[in-house]
Amino acid sequence: MLVDLKTILSGTREGGYAVGLFNCVTLEMTRGIIAAAEELRSPIIIGPGESLLPGASLPDYADMMLGIARRASVPVAVHFDHGFTPELVEEAISLGFTSVMYDCSMLPFEENVRRIREMAKKAHAAGCSLEAEIGHVGSNGSAEEDIARSVYTRPEDALRFAQESGCDALAVAIGTAHGVYAKAPKLDLDCLGAIAAACSCPLVLHGGSGLSEEQFRACVAGGISKINIFTHNNLVAARAAADLDDDVLVVVGVLWNQQDFELLRDGLDLLFAGLVLFLNQLAEILLQAAFLQHHLGLVHILLGLFVFAVLLHDGGQIFIFLHQLRVLLWVADDIGVHQLVVDGLIALFCAA
Repeated sequence: MLVDLKTILSGTREGGYAVGLFNCVTLEMTRGIIAAAEELRSPIIIGPGESLLPGASLPDYADMMLGIARRASVPVAVHFDHGFTPELVEEAISLGFTSVMYDCSMLPFEENVRRIREMAKKAHAAGCSLEAEIGHVGSNGSAEEDIARSVYTRPEDALRFAQESGCDALAVAIGTAHGVYAKAPKLDLDCLGAIAAACSCPLVLHGGSGLSEEQFRACVAGGISKINIFTHNNLVAARAAADLDDDVLVVVGVLWNQQDFELLRDGLDLLFAGLVLFLNQLAEILLQAAFLQHHLGLVHILLGLFVFAVLLHDGGQIFIFLHQLRVLLWVADDIGVHQLVVDGLIALFCAA
C-alpha cells in the first residue's frame, strides 16, 4: 500500500525501530526490495535521487514505482531523494511521490529554513511529506574524506530548524558519509542522543551502507527513524552480475560448440540481463579501483556477445550490445578501451 513518509515513520521512535530507504534504479531492484519487505512484513521506502536521473526521468521512475508500491502488501513510501533542484522536487510532488527530500543543507541556516518552509507548504498541499537536512553529510571522494568535510548537526539547530521549517523528517550529520568506507566510521552517538532529546521530529541517517549491525542498532536506539542505503545494494548487485556473466559465458560457449542455437539465444538474453544490471551499478563501483578488472572483463564479454549476435544474424541484439558498450565507455573512459573499438565494430556490422 502506498503511504507518505510521515505516516510510515510515525511510531518509529516510540517503537524502537527504523525504516529503511533503499534507492532503486531498475525494475529488478524495485521488485526485489519490495519482495524482501513483504517477506519480512516490514514497511519500506523506495525511490530514486536527483543524481540518478541520468538513468531515467522522474516520470519513468514514477510509472515504475508507484504502481508496485500501491500493490504491495506492506506500507511503502515512494521518495525522491536528495533533490537539489526545486523544479525537480516540485515535479516529483506533482507526479505523486509520497515523499521528497529538498536538500538545501549547503546553504546558510536561515536560507535553508526559508526554502524548506516554502517547499513543505507545496508538498503538504499535495499530501506529500518532506525531508530536509541540517548539518551536512559529505558525498564526494572517499567516505573518509567526506566525513572530514561533514558539518555535524548541533542539537539546538535541529530543534529550531524542525520548528521553523515544517519538515516531516530531518537528516542529521553524526559521522556517516555517502559512499564506500575503507574502515568502519566512528559515529558520534552522544551527539545523536542530544539531538533526539531536543528534537521530536523523525531523524534520518544518510550513508548507512557499510555500518555494522551494532552501529545500526545503536543509531536506532539513539533516535534514528529512517536509514538510507544505496551503495551496499549497488556493490552486491554488481558482484552478482559479474559472477553471473562469467558463468553464463561458459555455458554460451558450450552451446555454440554444440550448435544449439535455440538455447544459445536464451543464454544471450540471460547474459544481456546481467550486463544491464552491471552497467546500472557502474556509477557507484567505478569509485573503487578494485573493480577495474571487472570493467575490463565486462568489455571482453560485450565484444564476445557482439560476435555471437553477428553469427546468429540477430540485428536487434547487435545494436543493443553496441549501445551498451558505448554506455560503458562513456561512463568509464579510463578503463583502457578506446572509442575507436566501438566505431570499428559499427563499421564492420554496417558493411556486413
